[in-house]
Amino acid sequence: MIRIDGQTVGYETAGDDGAPVLLLHGTTMSHTAFDGVRAAMPADASYQFVMMDLPGSVESSLPDGPLDIETIAAHAHALMTHLGHERYHVAGFSIGALVAAVVAAKQQKSVRSATLVAGWIAADERMRATFELWRRLIAIDPKLFMRYALVDGFTAAWHDQMAPIFEIAVDVAAATVAPGSAAHIDLDLVVDIASYLDKVVAPTLIIGGAEDRWVDVVHSHALGNAIKGSRVKVLAAGHMMMAEQPTEVAALLHPHLSAN
Repeated sequence: MIRIDGQTVGYETAGDDGAPVLLLHGTTMSHTAFDGVRAAMPADASYQFVMMDLPGSVESSLPDGPLDIETIAAHAHALMTHLGHERYHVAGFSIGALVAAVVAAKQQKSVRSATLVAGWIAADERMRATFELWRRLIAIDPKLFMRYALVDGFTAAWHDQMAPIFEIAVDVAAATVAPGSAAHIDLDLVVDIASYLDKVVAPTLIIGGAEDRWVDVVHSHALGNAIKGSRVKVLAAGHMMMAEQPTEVAALLHPHLSAN
């Protein structure tokens, strides 16, 4: 971990001396969110992965006030600069996708490519109701929240496979809910990145889930329309595609990174 502007920023690194890739996780999560995708990358792929913890996750501290996406993006870039990465790729999942978009917009000379997975521009009313539900469930019991999250975040096909160990999955996943989840949700509710998107000039891949009940795939297409030259790919997945379909996500991510 390092200190930036008086805050602790936690991170983990993995990989070799290949191209640097900054990975940004979603609400309630930590840097481990990309573990399955990293493991599914081709054996001959060469990357230096930097997995940053958002404020309130693992070693990253929370600020005194509400989370601000521009500050998080600035800290993400400062982390990469601290590690000696003048040029790097950035990929984010869920709220991490929004942070990744702001990094790309603010650091045009540094960002080689951007990948936005299950992202959005600004929350619609259904999303806001969903985020408020998350907050209430977590306050009652993280295990109750995770039971709901597994039910609604994954596809029916996943449940058919996982039924014998579903209760174990709930217990394991509940232990990963970040202490700063309420602050993450506060940011989810109010963030709006519309003003940044015309400033994203790096080649951008947008990945949406056809069965995403939390962030409808229409939001991926909206991002695609707003970011000039971007490509939108849709997987037959729910919101939790990083966990359910890591191989499919990696199959899109790797060629995008290697081409840029």
